[in-house]
Amino acid sequence: MGRLIKKRGKTTLSGPAGNVDFYTFGGITYFKARAKRHKKSRSILAVRGRNNFASVVKFASGVINYPGFKEIWDSSSLQGRNGYQKIIKNNMPLARDGNLTINNFFTPKGHKLFIPDFIIEKDALRFEFDIYGLIRPPLTMHIFFYLYNKKDTKSFVFTFIYKPIYITPDDVDMQTKKGELKYKINEKLDKAQITNLSLFKDVVVLLAVTGTSTIPNRKSWTNTIGFDIPLV
Repeated sequence: MGRLIKKRGKTTLSGPAGNVDFYTFGGITYFKARAKRHKKSRSILAVRGRNNFASVVKFASGVINYPGFKEIWDSSSLQGRNGYQKIIKNNMPLARDGNLTINNFFTPKGHKLFIPDFIIEKDALRFEFDIYGLIRPPLTMHIFFYLYNKKDTKSFVFTFIYKPIYITPDDVDMQTKKGELKYKINEKLDKAQITNLSLFKDVVVLLAVTGTSTIPNRKSWTNTIGFDIPLV
């Protein structure tokens, strides 16, 4: 409610009047339009849209902090002012129903990565991959786990796990025979990773490899590969 203030023979206005606020500063009366309050839509589509954004932003925040990814994204030709915004802008259209999908990616288009299958056991990961000699060791297999559909709640809850696997030129036990898949991975999970996986019903696994390019000044990373795996 607005009010009239009489002081020293002068009358001034103070407070709201409709959509206008009056206030006095330095003996002068000013007014301004009041900002409209907007209610958040609670429709299914609106909620999913906000959840898509929350998932992608958290994903981008994690990706851009890992060594090498900022430089890769900053120098990419994808749309966006910087690497962080490029990740968000290019991943938003690929999220669905509030969650990431196997189409989301944390590396811009790179060399081909082939992973025929990805298996999550109780306490370990098992898979094979090939990069066709286009990137040489030392290599890093980057794995992002996007855990969703928490077992004890129907609300929108998700968790990220990042797990790198380092491969040196001397890791011959990981390399398969010529003519077969190049690298064979049997990787143990730690206690925290096992616990997190046990709390959710589903996981999207996104994988990509970085290393040393066999051709100078060429890409030193692969495409991102995705798997959507039920945990129950």
